Amino acid sequence: MSVDNYPQIDIPFDVRYTCFFCGEPSDATINIPFSVDDINKVPHEPLSVPACAECLSFVKKARSQSIYQYRNAVKAALTRKYQKALSIGSNWTEQELQESEFEGAAFEGFKRSAWMMYTIAKERINYSGWPLCLEGVPLAADDEAGGFTFDGTEFVSVEHAMEHYIKTFHLDDTLLPELVKRLGTDKFGYAIRISRLYLNISPAERTQIIADIVDNQS
Repeated sequence: MSVDNYPQIDIPFDVRYTCFFCGEPSDATINIPFSVDDINKVPHEPLSVPACAECLSFVKKARSQSIYQYRNAVKAALTRKYQKALSIGSNWTEQELQESEFEGAAFEGFKRSAWMMYTIAKERINYSGWPLCLEGVPLAADDEAGGFTFDGTEFVSVEHAMEHYIKTFHLDDTLLPELVKRLGTDKFGYAIRISRLYLNISPAERTQIIADIVDNQS
């Protein structure tokens, strides 16, 4: 098989010309795996998928093997690139933005467009594509475990979610992971709320905070 003609995945009629990774209009198709050196490592037949220009650029940098690994890599890249847009939904509700008293042309522009920016970014990151089939044969699921959803956004992993919220709220980059580790992912929201209370702390203060929180939860 030449690297120029990997068979394209089956595409349902209602999503033709749609990027498999984010749901935006597609610009081209891209081979999976992107590097011919990885063909023998792929757990499924080499294939091609439609992609928009932005997701295509992420695929080229990913150096993954399966389509599922590429999808996670693209989701992670989109989440990092649009961290500021996603943070809008963490800091405001749509109603709060509408009722905010921002003044000045720049702030008025932000007020009008911010929620739309947030929803577009969130929809692209949460997009799950469609069931993968090649010539009518479904591809076996692979590497889909480990996803984590919080506050309506789907992250590749809990580690990636922590990275996002540390950047969004300028949190202590050791405190949040330690709290999540001790309290469990089911208390992820609580760990974020505690971390937002202690933004500039010493190592000794961090140790004491963790100990106090864990003791209160036991």
